[in-house]
Amino acid sequence: MKARFFSDKPRLVFFIVYTLLFIIAVRAIGFVLPFILALLIAVIMKPLYDHLRHRFNFRSAFAATAITVLIFGTLLGIVGFLLFLVVRQALSLLDTYGYMISEYIRSPELFGALKDGLLSGKLFDTASGLLSALFQAVPLAITFVAVTFALSVYFLHHISAFRDRLLKRAGEDFAPLLSRIFGTAYHMVRAFIRSYLVLYLITFIEAVFIFYLTGVEYPLAFAFITAIADILPVLGPGVVYIPLAISFILYKNYLAGVTLIVFFLITVIIRQVIEPKIVSDGVKLHPLVVLSAIYFSIVSMNIWVLFYVVSIFLSFKVLDTAGAFDKSIDSSAKENKKVDIS
Repeated sequence: MKARFFSDKPRLVFFIVYTLLFIIAVRAIGFVLPFILALLIAVIMKPLYDHLRHRFNFRSAFAATAITVLIFGTLLGIVGFLLFLVVRQALSLLDTYGYMISEYIRSPELFGALKDGLLSGKLFDTASGLLSALFQAVPLAITFVAVTFALSVYFLHHISAFRDRLLKRAGEDFAPLLSRIFGTAYHMVRAFIRSYLVLYLITFIEAVFIFYLTGVEYPLAFAFITAIADILPVLGPGVVYIPLAISFILYKNYLAGVTLIVFFLITVIIRQVIEPKIVSDGVKLHPLVVLSAIYFSIVSMNIWVLFYVVSIFLSFKVLDTAGAFDKSIDSSAKENKKVDIS
């Protein structure tokens, strides 16, 4: 029993250390998020970077910058398109219910509320708080994008050098193990991302069918927004389905509104059924792990729980597959001895 406990000690240490590091990272997410995003971009886009370098003889800095510009340009284009759709939908609702808004603006109740707010100072405090938050958010967002962009270019440009340097510092004893860890982690992370891209594609196809069926304007665009919203925990696609259903009900198209709500519930059920299967098959995790992660995230109403459960088991799988927990000092000595004899 004692021997079994000490043989599992490296695994126990891993779970404790990983949990502490994850808690620290979540607490400091505002500081580490640009580095995490940039590193993910570098890992995912590494094959394209290598292709541009070797196939077209691009310089390293130019290839890294071109890929990063492509990624950020696409993301900014998507955000701009989403804002355009939101403004267009808001203006459409304003045209339909503008008379109600104008009547409310001219109502004595609003005038009285504004008067009371000005006299008490609450209205001024609220307005100044909103303006202050806006002036802080805009420079912060610009700085965040700029820092993440620069880090993405830097990591893409130097990721191979970082890997080679770490392997060199690891020495001959641990370099093969570290190389296996890097290789296993790279393939598992790509498989994990590919699994969720498949899930979002399924959500997109379902949304296109539902929106065409109910007569939603711009069905492809709103289906794309639904696929992006699927990243959010709990509500997910409901961020799009529910406002559209309410909009139909306000237009007195009750059949389309109720149909959207019913299809939203069906989409959620389908997602909960197929997600554990697709993700577990992609990264070779047990379906109960993914199902438990989804359940814990929904119960706690916290997406970090989902990230923690999946990432810790994914990291454990990487280390275990690479043999990090099975390499003892005695086996290393025996291997070195065999090498010396030969």
